[in-house]
Amino acid sequence: MYSTFKVKKNTGTYADTIEAFGVANLISEIQSRANLNWPRLLLEDKGLYYEITSKPEIQIEQIKGLTYFPFFKYVIRDSFETLEENDFNYPQQRELKKERQELIQKAYKEFAGKDKSEQLKLRLREIERIYEEEKYISPQLDVYSQIVTPNNFVGFDKLYRNVSSNKEAFSEIIKAILDYYSDQKVELKTKNLTDFDDSVTALQIYNPTTGKGQNKGKASGASAGPVKLNWISETMKISGALTNMLCQLVKVGSSYDMKVVVPDFKKAEYNKQKQIALAFKKNIKGNTPLKVDILNLLIVNKQLIECSDEYFNFKASNVLTGLHSTYQKDLGQNKAVVNIAELQTPDFIEFNTEDEAKDWVEFLKEQINIIGSIEELGDATQGLIAYRTFLTSSHFQSWEKFIFWYAEHIMSNISKSKYALPFKVSSLNKFFNNTTMSDFKITEIISNEGFQKVAYAIRKSTVTLQYTPKEQRKFEIRYGLAQILQNKSKSAPDLAEFIGEFISTFNAETARYAEKTGQALRANIRENELRQFYELLDKYPSKVVGALLASYGFALTEKEATKVGSDEPALSEESIEN
Repeated sequence: MYSTFKVKKNTGTYADTIEAFGVANLISEIQSRANLNWPRLLLEDKGLYYEITSKPEIQIEQIKGLTYFPFFKYVIRDSFETLEENDFNYPQQRELKKERQELIQKAYKEFAGKDKSEQLKLRLREIERIYEEEKYISPQLDVYSQIVTPNNFVGFDKLYRNVSSNKEAFSEIIKAILDYYSDQKVELKTKNLTDFDDSVTALQIYNPTTGKGQNKGKASGASAGPVKLNWISETMKISGALTNMLCQLVKVGSSYDMKVVVPDFKKAEYNKQKQIALAFKKNIKGNTPLKVDILNLLIVNKQLIECSDEYFNFKASNVLTGLHSTYQKDLGQNKAVVNIAELQTPDFIEFNTEDEAKDWVEFLKEQINIIGSIEELGDATQGLIAYRTFLTSSHFQSWEKFIFWYAEHIMSNISKSKYALPFKVSSLNKFFNNTTMSDFKITEIISNEGFQKVAYAIRKSTVTLQYTPKEQRKFEIRYGLAQILQNKSKSAPDLAEFIGEFISTFNAETARYAEKTGQALRANIRENELRQFYELLDKYPSKVVGALLASYGFALTEKEATKVGSDEPALSEESIEN
């Protein structure tokens, strides 16, 4: 009988993860065909290995009764090849993808401009519906597009035919695989099988760190010959890749490189992991390198929350370790691995109720829109690096760096009549009220009446005015305020002095206009409110208070955000379809 299976972490990369998922795919299929009562399958990261647990146990008799089924679909690379019922029709899928992209590009041209943004959204949703329901595009297309390349197809074909050419011995092959992952002796006599190759060449698409000779981390010779790996593990990797891997194009200048992305789960039911991975793949789009990392993390965590039906004591990092992300440089005929990383799930995403879960989904949606609106050029690179570090480290210091940069970015872009998407005050409230990132209590700062009034004054002197038509502006816009705020936040005395002078000017301008016109367009900041703000500087680091002022002072209220239409599509026409 078989109940527990182990997939050792031999490389510490996504190669181990997709192998584990491939084994889970196989066991799930066996459970289904063996007609087990109420089958459950748990996939868990145990540190040195992945553990897959089947309940109930799989009996030897059930293995012997299995008839042949493919571990994954065979791929047809050319339209003139004979297509079997269960084959993956790559030429057809490729054409459907091209057709969809052309429709998307046409929609962006037809509905250009903010006044047509709603029409654009409706059209994009309709295109999405068509290619999910009427002209189905498989979520496996991105992986198959790598499999069909000459270098990868030979290995794929060999591993597929190892099993398909030996249907009579299928139950023996299954038993050998289950024995392999159960630390039992594998007794399959491959020499008695038809055209069976028990040693296969390691392929970079599944094994990013595998190398020989000059390809090794520490070169052992000038030879760059092939590396031989076990047929069982390589077969499972293909199955896992087709389920749990994303091959994503990234734009670098005028060319495209590729990132291989694989969700790495800590502990969850197999079906839940599969559901999250599929939802993640369906919702991503390609972009530039830094934005790809950030958007992928935001999207996969959004899908994780939306797929969850448990809310009490939920912590995202307890379910999802993060994303394996391997950057492959396009060299023409081949790709070279230039970076291997794992992007950690933010430690601060946690909740206890369904309402709190919904708040997180809304916040993540807004973040996806905001990051999607940033053009990865010039100093934006530093801002995006800070944001990515904030997500993967959960350190408030990285948020400080990002938000000071973003406040300046908003002011600069709007002054040049370029699109910029401010935060919403309501979303910031939900975020900071539902998260813990440091030793100090952020909620005590943002709920302070003095803090709220100072943030209000900054907002009414900057972004609110910028979104007001020129002929309707009654006050001067305070350009450069974001940069000054960042500089003065380095010490409490400097920040207190700067805020005091700023509020004094703000109140004087407000009173002067009210006296002149008899209208009170904005509220004065009272002395007791300013005193409450100063008290914060006695308790909390000035950089923290300054960063939170930048967060709220350059955000918009819900009413203001509605007026300026800050709900643009997250990614522009230039975003790459994968």
